[in-house]
Amino acid sequence: MEHQADTVIGVEVQVKGNLQNKGSILVNGNVEGEIKSDENVTVGETATVTGPIVAKSILISGKVNGTVEAAEKLEVDPTGLINGDIKTKILIVREGAVFNGNSSMGQSPKENVSVSMPIPEKEVKTAEVEQKEEIKGVAKSSFWDKNKK
Repeated sequence: MEHQADTVIGVEVQVKGNLQNKGSILVNGNVEGEIKSDENVTVGETATVTGPIVAKSILISGKVNGTVEAAEKLEVDPTGLINGDIKTKILIVREGAVFNGNSSMGQSPKENVSVSMPIPEKEVKTAEVEQKEEIKGVAKSSFWDKNKK
């Protein structure tokens, strides 16, 4: 997930509070609070985030203690650690990465699609009805077979 970050939190920087940006965010320092981006969030190898992260795409190479919600894709590198629940459409966890929590994948509730199917006009028979008809058929054929003799 290579991209140019609009906001960079340096290695020696500590942020306490919420961070919100329409553009991409790169965190190499420590953040205590929520991180929100309309684009991408990258948590670098030297970073520690304590709080939720919400963005379009997220790459975790450092430590995150909090929920992570990526609208499109979440990647966790071998150096990445997530302690918290995750929600995303696409999840990539590389060998060596650590994830402790629950995961939810797929469409968000807003995007669920309702599918309706037409009911066939012909009668649908249950297994019980089919079995009864089969038994009646056997009884009739054995009765007629006896009378033929």
